[in-house]
Amino acid sequence: MSDSTRWIVVVEEPFLPADAGGRVETFSFLTAASAAGIRMQILVPSREDLDIAAYEEAVPGSAVIRLPRDDSPRAHLTPRPFMHASRPVGPLRRALESTPPRADAVISYSCRSSHLGEEIARIWKLPHLVRAHNVDSEFFRVLARSSSGPRAVAYELEYHKLRLAELAMHHSPLVTCIADISLEDHEWRRTRASVPTFHLPPFLPVGALRATASTESAAAAVAGDQRLIFVGSLDTPTNIEALRWFLGGCWPMIRIRHPKATFQVVGRRPEDGLAAWLAGFEGVELHTDVPSVAGYLTAATLSVNPMRSGSGVNIKAIEAMATATPVVSTPTGSRGLDWAPGTDLLVAEEPGAFATAACELLDNPVRAAEIGLAGRAFVRRELDHAALIGRIQEHLTPS
Repeated sequence: MSDSTRWIVVVEEPFLPADAGGRVETFSFLTAASAAGIRMQILVPSREDLDIAAYEEAVPGSAVIRLPRDDSPRAHLTPRPFMHASRPVGPLRRALESTPPRADAVISYSCRSSHLGEEIARIWKLPHLVRAHNVDSEFFRVLARSSSGPRAVAYELEYHKLRLAELAMHHSPLVTCIADISLEDHEWRRTRASVPTFHLPPFLPVGALRATASTESAAAAVAGDQRLIFVGSLDTPTNIEALRWFLGGCWPMIRIRHPKATFQVVGRRPEDGLAAWLAGFEGVELHTDVPSVAGYLTAATLSVNPMRSGSGVNIKAIEAMATATPVVSTPTGSRGLDWAPGTDLLVAEEPGAFATAACELLDNPVRAAEIGLAGRAFVRRELDHAALIGRIQEHLTPS
C-alpha cells in the first residue's frame, strides 16, 4: 500500500493505555494502518490533556490532535445523544474551515464519534467510513432494563436519542459505508440502512496474532493446576452481570467436580463492593489493574465468557483464543464472528450446561488443547491485519 495514502481517524476516546476491549481494538487498528504505510491524523476526544509525544510514538507516522470533551450537565440536556453532545463539533468545525484538506478519507472509529467524521466529510468532501463496535442503542436499552431509579431513566432517554441518531446515520449522505465489527450487527444494520454496510472483524494486537501456542497451560494441566479465568472491565454492568450469573449458577457445580479449581477475575476499575463479594466464594482470586493480561491468559486452563447481554464482539474471548487458551462462552458472548461452536470454542446457554462444558475441558486436557489450537488457528486465519486494512481501502476507494 502506498505511503501517500492519508486518513483522518476520529477515535472515541483516549486509547492509551490499551487496557480494555475497545481500546485494544482501536489501538490495534491504528498500528496496523501505520504498518501498512498509511499516514494518519488521529483526533482524540478527551477530558484531559494527552501525552501527545507518547501517542505519536505508539503510532509511528501519525499526528495526534486532542479534541475537547464536554461532560457538563448541559450535554445531557440536548436532543442529541450524550455521547455526541459531549464530543462537540464547534471547535472541530472552526479548525477545519481555516485548514486546507490534507487527507484522502476520514474514518470515524466508533459510532460515538461519527458526527465528527460527518463534519469533516461535509467540509472537506471526503469519503467517510464509520466503524461500528456495536449497536449503541441496544446496549443502552440493556443498561436501562438492568438498572433502576434515575439511572434507568437516563439510560432509557439515551436509548431513544440513539435510535434517532442511528436512523440518521443509516441514511446520511455524509457516510460512505459502515463497517460492523459483529456479523450479527451487520445483518441487523444492512436491512435498515441505505448506506452500504459490511462486516469487518476486529483487529488484535500484532503480538497476539504472531504468538505461538503456549506450553504453560498444558504444563499446568499435567501438574494438576486447574485455573479458570475471566477478563474484563470490572465497572461495566454487562460484565458484572456475567460474573454474578457464573458465580451464582456455574461455579458451585464446577467446584463440586473439581474442588481444587481456582477462578481468576482479572480486570480494571472494580466497582465498589466487588472485592468483598468475590471474597465470599471459595477458590476465587481478584487481580485488578494488572499491566498485562497476556500472562494470566497463557497460564489459564480455560477462559470463561459468560456474557448474558450486550452486542458487538467480545475482544476478551478473541484474545484468549489467540493465546490458544480454550474458551467456554454463552451464545451472547460468542456472537459476532463466524466461528464453529464445538470446534473453535465451546458454547452453552444454561448454567448446568456451561458448567458441564467447563468440566469437560478440565477433565480432558487433550480435548482442551484441541479447542485451544483450533481457536488460535481461526484468529490467525480470519483476523490478518493486511487483509482487513485492504478491505477498508477498497470501500473507501471510488469505483
